[in-house]
Amino acid sequence: MAESAPGTSENKRVVVATAGHVDHGKTSLIRALTGTDTDRLPEEKRRGISIELGFAELDAAGVSFIDVPGHERLVHTMIAGAGGADALLLVVAADDGVMPQTREHLAVGSVLGLRRVIVALSKADLVDAETLQLAESEVRETVAEFGMQLVDVVPTSIAGRRGLAELERLLRALPADVPNRPASTRVWLSVDRVFSLRGIGTVVTGTLTRGHLHEGDAIFVARERGLLESACRSLEVHGRRVTKVSAPARVAINLARLPLEAVHRGDVVTRDAELPISRRLDVSMRWLPGAAPADARPIHAVVHFGTQRAQARVSRLSEETAHVVLERPLPCEGGIGVVLRGVASRRDFGRVLGGGRVLDAVAPPPPRRRDPRAAELRTGALRSLAAGDVANGLLGLVRYRAPRPIAGADLERRLGLEPGRVASIFGEARFQSQVVLLVDRHSFTTPDGIAALVEAAVAWLTRFHVESPNDLGAPIETLRAALGRGAGREAAEFAITRALESGRVRSLAAGLICLPEFGARAGESHDQAVERVREVLAAAALEGVSEAEIADRSRLPLDRARAALAGLAKTDQARRLAGLWFSGRELIHLRDAVRTHLLSHSTMSVPAFKQLFGVSRKQAIPLLEELDRQGITRRQGDDRVLGPAKANEGIHR
Repeated sequence: MAESAPGTSENKRVVVATAGHVDHGKTSLIRALTGTDTDRLPEEKRRGISIELGFAELDAAGVSFIDVPGHERLVHTMIAGAGGADALLLVVAADDGVMPQTREHLAVGSVLGLRRVIVALSKADLVDAETLQLAESEVRETVAEFGMQLVDVVPTSIAGRRGLAELERLLRALPADVPNRPASTRVWLSVDRVFSLRGIGTVVTGTLTRGHLHEGDAIFVARERGLLESACRSLEVHGRRVTKVSAPARVAINLARLPLEAVHRGDVVTRDAELPISRRLDVSMRWLPGAAPADARPIHAVVHFGTQRAQARVSRLSEETAHVVLERPLPCEGGIGVVLRGVASRRDFGRVLGGGRVLDAVAPPPPRRRDPRAAELRTGALRSLAAGDVANGLLGLVRYRAPRPIAGADLERRLGLEPGRVASIFGEARFQSQVVLLVDRHSFTTPDGIAALVEAAVAWLTRFHVESPNDLGAPIETLRAALGRGAGREAAEFAITRALESGRVRSLAAGLICLPEFGARAGESHDQAVERVREVLAAAALEGVSEAEIADRSRLPLDRARAALAGLAKTDQARRLAGLWFSGRELIHLRDAVRTHLLSHSTMSVPAFKQLFGVSRKQAIPLLEELDRQGITRRQGDDRVLGPAKANEGIHR
């Protein structure tokens, strides 16, 4: 990277991709316009064709060129270059006219949404006026066939520079004619070149298609295997050092702390530490004539987006949308252009089948055929997103996922929306009061989804009471886990709270939950069980008693005895020490007796404790340790002395 003085890149720029059949003169035309030879590789010089992407700039015009190969075997490279462009410069030789790669490049541009096309009829000096007119008519018809906006057709010839001034005028007008890209806090740069410079380090280049970068920014390089942390050590735009650059622009980034072998073509530069690395995408689709699958069965295709490509299975969801399953996970986000091409196993090998934009970069699997409502919700949501109706698209995705909530930040990443956009949309009164329910202030589901979970909770408890009639109630955590398996813990917690608030279910002591009608019957039974257990503990005194012994002496099922003990423990009426349960009242009496004894005797040994309170070592040790924890006593050698508890202070005064 050059050591030029830092500047900024604030003026509006556009990126223009060349297009056209091999040997129609794209590279020569760019060299004549800019003075830059975009064929930099020795093999390109030897063979006289472009093999890799080349880059140039129209001086002081804010126009960057991506010169793409025209050979049929290098269409994948052409797609990588066209993905971030604003317009096409279509070069058609007047003596050949429209050729196969001319049409293929137009197909790529059309499915990527490139609407503006400037046509240069090259080699115009080699044909007569009639042939030139026929070539112009043919190219106009072909551009119209692909639904693209033809800015103009300019006959050109490098010899004598025929038409170059007019072509340059049209190109210089593009920055004013092309609509501004929306400002974005997200960053997307798909890497097309990686190299290392001595004394500088690893450099990547690509087209910045979203957001802006500043020198010194913390950034991440997203790869198939995850994200690597880095920083913009320096930035260049066409060899000029800049401190800031905004999309769209051709950018070179000197990456901090990353070796050359860590970064590859197809990786993505982002500022999002959680950019999705995904295998499933939902995309808007425009199928080229004759290329759409005949039915809903998936087809195999090569999927291109950014400078990446991977084999995939593609299933039609509707006329306008498709579900893509990649053979390997790749970094992606909503809004990225997609191109589909035929694979070797198909008759249309290499042919452009169609393309569009990523709608959902982390798409769930399509719903089962036996769930037509889910399929309708999913398809409707994607249609809305494809049509630009983000609000109803979001609503559809939330309804499709309900009752499981979706985090707003996850939706924004998946759909490529600006941070905070989801909360802003769902904060509108029409959603807030009628359709979308805010869960925990970050995630969204629907009132219907929560209502369904409440009904599921009631049904689950009904079954529980039938199957376990002797239990006072079900552990609330067990119910929460049962509901959470289908809806997630957050929604399950929210639904249980709603059920309790509405009176559909009732909370009992010891973390139990039941139906109100069962609770009314069980309440008296529970009180009786608690009283029986209290009597057993009182009778045991400082001898203590195990859970099994409590159940046996109280003639209660073990679960009922445990529930009663839990309730007593919550109010300090019972305490478990080393596997034995003691009455809380007896422990208070013990504390007072020990304090009184130590005030008159200063120390107390374990044998003295055993003799004084009529207990064995089995009870003495846990009881003394409990007194130590409370600060009533303090261990001194093998004896106990008065401890530091505040309850002891008043006795000395």
